[in-house]
Amino acid sequence: MKHMKKLVSVLLTMVMVFAMTATVFAEETTYSITINNSAEGHTYEAYQIFAGDLSNGVLSNIVWGSGVSETGRTALGDAAAKAETLKTEADAKAFAKAVAPYLTTAAGSTNTVTEGKYVISSLAAGYYLVKDQNGSLANKDDAYTSYILQVVENTEVSPKSAKPTVDKQVHDETGDAEAGATDGWGESADHAINESFQFKLIANLPADTDFAAYTTYKVVFTDTMSDGVTFESIASVTVDGVTLTDDQYTATATAGQVGGNWTLTIDDIKSINGVNLSDGADIVVIYNAHLNENAQVNHATGTTTNENTVNLQYSNNPNASGAGELGKTPDDSVWVFTYEVDNTKVDGTGEKKPPLSGAGFKLYDSTGTTEIGLIYDSNISAYRPVKADETVVEMKSAADGKFIIKGLDAGTYVLKETTVPAGYNKCADVTVVIKATHVEAADGNSATTTLSNDSNVTNEIENKQGSTLPETGGMGTTIFYVLGSILVLGAAVLLITRKRMGAQR
Repeated sequence: MKHMKKLVSVLLTMVMVFAMTATVFAEETTYSITINNSAEGHTYEAYQIFAGDLSNGVLSNIVWGSGVSETGRTALGDAAAKAETLKTEADAKAFAKAVAPYLTTAAGSTNTVTEGKYVISSLAAGYYLVKDQNGSLANKDDAYTSYILQVVENTEVSPKSAKPTVDKQVHDETGDAEAGATDGWGESADHAINESFQFKLIANLPADTDFAAYTTYKVVFTDTMSDGVTFESIASVTVDGVTLTDDQYTATATAGQVGGNWTLTIDDIKSINGVNLSDGADIVVIYNAHLNENAQVNHATGTTTNENTVNLQYSNNPNASGAGELGKTPDDSVWVFTYEVDNTKVDGTGEKKPPLSGAGFKLYDSTGTTEIGLIYDSNISAYRPVKADETVVEMKSAADGKFIIKGLDAGTYVLKETTVPAGYNKCADVTVVIKATHVEAADGNSATTTLSNDSNVTNEIENKQGSTLPETGGMGTTIFYVLGSILVLGAAVLLITRKRMGAQR
């Protein structure tokens, strides 16, 4: 009996040791891949390409792994022989693309990104291909990682992906451009209606983009103009400093287009001669436009609805053939301001200052010599700068004395009275100052213009009546005529009397 108890005790001890050994063995034969510096929104998958015996990072007795389909195994041939051909990084990249169509079952278990780390665990020994899940980044502002091939032994890798950025700028005169603008290019500007100016679209392709992994690299700018902006023409398109010809890109905008969306597409920047993508590249589009009569005008400090945006779609899957899926950046905006000046003509003779109609005015630049052509636009109930095919008119004060000008650029102007109401003296020239500071908000969602204290965008312009001057000499002449008549009449009477007296004698 004692021997039996000892035997049972030994057996129990052996079972416990075996269980502990099995647990340790199980822990030592499962591994994980940790993907560092991963952005939120990625879903990675690991596919076992080769299985085998792992020792000190070396995989032996290689066979096809669980991640390769039977069709793939047949098409690719013997696993061990295929593994022998992989000598360089270039060999590995080519093999990854060759095996990708035959991937079947992802291995291991995953969790979400935590502090920039994405862990795929419970992996058996083997050679793995790691990639983003198909379709997980379509139309998102991100790029798929290039295929990662790695022998698993609790290893860490970094994703091989980079995404471009896009920026829209608007040009302003350097004298009144926003603070921080470079050569007049900034996030806001002010212009007159029908004054031509330029927008700039800039796509930056980072240097760490794996362009070699892409068969082609496509970009699509989608520009959205506010209703107050009219498209004129494309000024230039450059890639890495190389100027493109019209047949190297496609633009859908047409001259005279008012507001709305349009696109500019370059199907493959890799095919453009002279473009070196090894250190990244900038793609720059400059186009001409102007504000139209639909533009919102500012008569005081405030924001504007003259907002214009751009986003960029770009090739973001280096593992796909052709352009593949496209990523998409968030919108980037700029704002264009234009200003209103309200004028009222009044009779300044008395204290009441009633409105005075029929006075004519013209607007000139700061020198007072170059006329700013204006026309009355009934759609906006105001005068505005003329288009090229319109005839300049003289401004006239209405029955209420008002004449309003909409769509002026910031600057200094001179108002000159050109038609003076009958009975009134011509008024002195009026200097109009529009001095504004405009800036994009910190959140990038709006822009504000601030008019300075010395700006005068509301003006009361006086005309005074002419004087009624006294006349000289009129009354004295009348007296002479009267006295002369009396003398003549008296002489006639005296003459007649004398004749009668002589006749009586």
